[in-house]
Amino acid sequence: MKTETVPLDRATASRRVAWVTFIGGLGGGLVFPILPALGLQLGIAGAMIGFILSANRITRLAFAPWAGRLVDRLGGKAPLSAGLFIECLGILGYEAALLFGHAAWWFLGGRAIFGIGSALLLVGAQATVLGFSEASDRGRHTASVRIAMSMGLPGGLVLGGLIADRLSDGAAFLTGAGLTALGAVVALWLVPGISSRVTPPSHSGETAPRPSFRELLRLPEFPFLAAAWGFNMLVFLSVQGVLLATLVLLVERQGFHLLGLAGEGTAGLVMAAMMASSSALAFLIGRALDRIDRRTVLLLPSIAGLAAGFVLLGLAHSLTMTLAGAVLAGISFNGITLPLLALLGDITRPERYGRAVATYQIFGDIGGSLGPILGLEAGLHFGLTVTYLAVAGLLALSVPPALWVLRHETAFRRTDQLQ
Repeated sequence: MKTETVPLDRATASRRVAWVTFIGGLGGGLVFPILPALGLQLGIAGAMIGFILSANRITRLAFAPWAGRLVDRLGGKAPLSAGLFIECLGILGYEAALLFGHAAWWFLGGRAIFGIGSALLLVGAQATVLGFSEASDRGRHTASVRIAMSMGLPGGLVLGGLIADRLSDGAAFLTGAGLTALGAVVALWLVPGISSRVTPPSHSGETAPRPSFRELLRLPEFPFLAAAWGFNMLVFLSVQGVLLATLVLLVERQGFHLLGLAGEGTAGLVMAAMMASSSALAFLIGRALDRIDRRTVLLLPSIAGLAAGFVLLGLAHSLTMTLAGAVLAGISFNGITLPLLALLGDITRPERYGRAVATYQIFGDIGGSLGPILGLEAGLHFGLTVTYLAVAGLLALSVPPALWVLRHETAFRRTDQLQ
């Protein structure tokens, strides 16, 4: 099996991709502690706010397949940089909402544009590190990018909440746009020009034709792929969707204050604590995945921890309980996504990494698109307690599929070894 030359060692290359992903995450996290409360102040309906928060994921659904093909063809460097430039334009749309009126439509357009850029960024980053990795170190490499995503998001949450609290919402948006533009330049400078494509062995010496997304459905490992897609959708629905969209409402309605900050700043710090705890544990999970025989052994305890976090949030009557629930959710969800992403790299041929990761991301974005809409609507009509407990119940229903994946993982990896 012959791979294009990498000018850097794999660890250095993965770290560079991770830094670029972190910078991109700042802009993505910036809007969550600001927009729910700001939207209500501007007279935007709750359902519309949820739709705006979901708009970036909706456009990612449409653009992710194209992003996967571009990454398979061009490698990660150009898609990563272009994605960050496009994200910058999307954030400037948030600023336009404050300057030109018709705020709902400017926010919606900005989030839609941001989604195109984030498709290139997220698919490009994850597929690129899969291309750098081997089975023996895949857990660490995939963890490095997931940590960058997790740390970039809370960085944006804190940055957005603090700047909005101390200066203005417009200043927060402009800061996010500037940082994202800087990230695009850094990507051009630091990310190595490597393709994730690998030429499979062939008696004729010719490159095998590139399979379409439909052909993924006919692969022998499709049952696992479907399970991985479903779990990614569930995590995005619950954490990236419902929780991030409604936590600021929980903090404001309960009147919680942390370090003297108002609702937006306090919510930003709580979200940051959640994502920072997720990143800290992801580092350990990534190393553990390279040492244990079954990558998915962490699924069941992680599902239990995530469900328990939502129960705590649903019953929270103090800031301490809110922090505890958010942190418990944070340390749990990467125990679901990281093993599945690493195993995805194990069972997928390298020339399919871009499209395999894109499909994985599509299902995550389906959950992430529905989460804010359903979460905000349910929270406004039934209360946040009922909403969070319902999410915990939904997570409990995922236990049987997790048992199936754990039981059959060895067979899927054996299939990969035979290819």
